[in-house]
Amino acid sequence: MNVKILKDKEELNTVAPFEITHLLWGTSSIPRTCFYIGFVPGDGFYVRMVCEEKDPRRTYQSYLDPVYQDSAMEAFLLFPQKEDASGTYLNFEINANGALLAGYGPSRTYRSFFSREEAEQFQARAVIEEDRWSALFHLPLSALERVYGPMKLEKGSTFYCNFYKISESKDIEHYAAYAPITSPVPSFHMPEYFAEAVLV
Repeated sequence: MNVKILKDKEELNTVAPFEITHLLWGTSSIPRTCFYIGFVPGDGFYVRMVCEEKDPRRTYQSYLDPVYQDSAMEAFLLFPQKEDASGTYLNFEINANGALLAGYGPSRTYRSFFSREEAEQFQARAVIEEDRWSALFHLPLSALERVYGPMKLEKGSTFYCNFYKISESKDIEHYAAYAPITSPVPSFHMPEYFAEAVLV
């Protein structure tokens, strides 16, 4: 996938959407879900995700709540940099209340979480409309460099990512991804299935 280099965050409104279409682990359908991502040099990444879902389940309110039990959208990103962080990826999970779960690490079981103060810089928020809801967040370079060390992101730089629609609550359980996952075990924490992204 090509990720556009933007002049400013407002230009995110001009990029083409990517759609989450791969239904997983028995999921028969999801509301149409897409995402927009762009990179502002010297600033960081901006992400907006949109789900055409009326009245999404939104129980959780606070940072690090298990929002994946609500109706949630998620972005997982991996930036290959220095050797000791080569398998470390970031997860951003958000519900329609704007409650955020954000962490990083090499696997599902070994995650570290950003502090509440650090999480404020992600500026996560959600907007609920009559027939859809959207989630927005900012991934600043300072947060990336805290995890990966000094980074040089420019035209042609590559990283890896996947984007998801999820609820683990049994009555509305569903799983879908942008890049396909062929594992029989339900888990989004599988960087081997992330799509390659290139800054253009």
